[in-house]
Amino acid sequence: MIHPARTVIFALVAAFALPISTASAASRNSADLLKYIPADTPYVVASTKPLPKKLADKFEPTIDQVLQAYQRVIRYGVSEKLDELSAEEDGAEKAEKLEALVDEVLGLMSIEGIRGAGIERNSAFAFYGHGLLPVLRFELSDTKAFDGTLSRIEDKAEEKLSVGTVDGESYKYIDGGDVQLVIATVDEQAILTVVPAEFEETQLAALLGLEKPKKSLKKSRELRSIAKEYDFTDYFTGFINNERIASAFLGEPTGLNKDLLALIDYDASELSDVCKSEFMNLAGIAPRIVFGYTAVNDKYIDSEFVVELREDIANGLAALPAAIPGLGQEYDGLMSLGFSMNPLAAREFYEARLDAMEADPFECELLADMQDGVAAGREALNKPVPPVVYSFRGILAVVTDIQGMDLASEKPPESIDASLLFAIDNAQDLVTMAAMMDPQIAALNLVPNGKPVKLEMAQLASIADQAFAALSEGALSISVGAGAESNAEDMLVAKSVEPAPLFSMSMDTARYYGFVGDAMMQAEPDEGEEEMPLAVRSAMRDAMTLMGNLYKRMRLDVRLTSRGIEMGSRLTLAE
Repeated sequence: MIHPARTVIFALVAAFALPISTASAASRNSADLLKYIPADTPYVVASTKPLPKKLADKFEPTIDQVLQAYQRVIRYGVSEKLDELSAEEDGAEKAEKLEALVDEVLGLMSIEGIRGAGIERNSAFAFYGHGLLPVLRFELSDTKAFDGTLSRIEDKAEEKLSVGTVDGESYKYIDGGDVQLVIATVDEQAILTVVPAEFEETQLAALLGLEKPKKSLKKSRELRSIAKEYDFTDYFTGFINNERIASAFLGEPTGLNKDLLALIDYDASELSDVCKSEFMNLAGIAPRIVFGYTAVNDKYIDSEFVVELREDIANGLAALPAAIPGLGQEYDGLMSLGFSMNPLAAREFYEARLDAMEADPFECELLADMQDGVAAGREALNKPVPPVVYSFRGILAVVTDIQGMDLASEKPPESIDASLLFAIDNAQDLVTMAAMMDPQIAALNLVPNGKPVKLEMAQLASIADQAFAALSEGALSISVGAGAESNAEDMLVAKSVEPAPLFSMSMDTARYYGFVGDAMMQAEPDEGEEEMPLAVRSAMRDAMTLMGNLYKRMRLDVRLTSRGIEMGSRLTLAE
């Protein structure tokens, strides 16, 4: 007998893979999905607006092919089990039944299968916390089709899920002992949630939305307020409220949290009032995380992820990045990667944190180790630091092209076209120190005039036909390969982006996925591991190639602002 629990879960994940991966959403009343979510939810991810048709049309064929590639991987893994079953006495029938079950489940891993399960491209979804308990809710175009899909999987598994009723509505569930995974279809929506086995009917009704919250997220408009503040779209928006999560454990629990914590014998009264207060203060350092898409069209998708910070922390961190030439600019080619840092500002921020902890020390015994760390921090600050450390500002590498590299065999590249910038105040002093240790550097006679000087070094000759270096008052640049002479000069005078990013990177996504796919094809197993079958490696490579064909470039910038840590990204789509 084949237990259905894992297969049903897998089928539902597969069926929901496309709506989540494309963030397609919204039908006639998609915003109404928010009326099932309590206004005080500690976390939520929601999509209530359909993707532009051109973008959805571009995504679907590729995602369908990616799902088919993963089907091949799964089928190969199951084939071993089928062979084992077939070899057993009277195992042929068991193997045949297992294969039929696998076929049914994998049939969902396709656009046609997803549609056949009653999940359309415009199905809205929301994943949220009803209290601490997770709930996944998404729209169905055909409730009977969804229920029929579950029934067919049960039939193939020859075992039915348990059935219960609440407020006249039936639901299915997988019994996990202390908890149950509940699957229900209500109001033309599918709901999946995890429920403590001891929960009563009224508690389950609340989770399933049969008993709607007195104040919902739709009425509170918190999600709308976040979207307005951060320019998020309805394609994809969400937040995690750390203070609400902390208060569930530190304050007087209410609603389902009260019932849940009672079941696990958690009693906040065992914590002292001072511990509760100080833990809540810690949660207030980063009270909320917000995220969402800021722009969506058939050319690119922009998104933002922000860790909101307490004002004093945010303002202190905002001084850490340093303006360095070119960091945060858009580059073509294979990839760019860089970061900036003002070490003196970092020291001052750390010192301010130590001052704050000395002025108002933690009294909770559970935070004693953190408080004891103040003395160690002071000791570290008192150690001498070479002046050159405080002169450092950042590094930027721009790789235009790499040829002949093999990641799988760790073969180094045959040629590189790239530039490296090392930003530091009084860069001449750095070169002077290096010249004292290396006669080749001394012979270059680099002066801070920004003019490129040819590098004649055997170490570079093996990977590039030409190499140049250039020096300014605030940076040293080295460039190799095609256009090295002009690139070395241009790196020094590139515009500094404002506000200066802490970190910035971009890459040719198609080539990146190509590198990963090639590495999978040629990867050697680690000692003691079996070699990945060729069929599996080929399927994984195909999946990587397909994803690379969908996206052209990816970019990520991390900035420290008065709001907190802001991470903005752009996915540029292939033509």
